[in-house]
Amino acid sequence: MRQWAFLSCGLVLMFSCTALAASISRTAEDQLKQLEQRAAKASESAVAEYAKDGLDAARLSLAAAKISAAAGREKETVQKIELAEAQLNAADAKAAEKELIEKLALHRSELKKAEAQLERYRQGEGN
Repeated sequence: MRQWAFLSCGLVLMFSCTALAASISRTAEDQLKQLEQRAAKASESAVAEYAKDGLDAARLSLAAAKISAAAGREKETVQKIELAEAQLNAADAKAAEKELIEKLALHRSELKKAEAQLERYRQGEGN
């Protein structure tokens, strides 16, 4: 009787581990697809212009994640996916920073023009 109980518990444990591994694999595949779509969108946006190196690094990490997934190395796949996500986040941040710097430079030039115009008006009023 004990043997049957241990055997039953062992089978339940084996199937639950298999199901857990399959769910981890499915989650990793979903994340991989989402990141690939995000990288594709980023390549068509300002990220490709301002943070091309970060975008390229993320693409390499995604390719490495695909290779790890094909080889069945789940832990390595998850690590590569996380690395790719971090690299895409960094590339997005770098692109946003550079866009803001350009906007700031534009606003500064507009402000200098307005200050110069104000100074001309003041000189005209004093005469």
